[in-house]
Amino acid sequence: MATPKNDTTSVDDNMDEIVDDSVAYDMSQRGRQSEDPLEAIKAMRLGQLAVCRLKTEQEMQTIVSKNTKTVSQNVKTDD
Repeated sequence: MATPKNDTTSVDDNMDEIVDDSVAYDMSQRGRQSEDPLEAIKAMRLGQLAVCRLKTEQEMQTIVSKNTKTVSQNVKTDD
């Protein structure tokens, strides 16, 4: 049967483990910069802008290729 002394020791041991874990976590986080919400939003918006630019460029290339194909067909028809 467990004695109060043994119960206290196990609780103290658990507390030491918890403290050790939090210290280890604190140590691991020291090198990391805290995230700035505005920087995160800025990075997200820049990513969205890049995607939009790519889509626009692809659409423009599609339009140009269609126009080129149409013009070349009209030139062949005119001959």
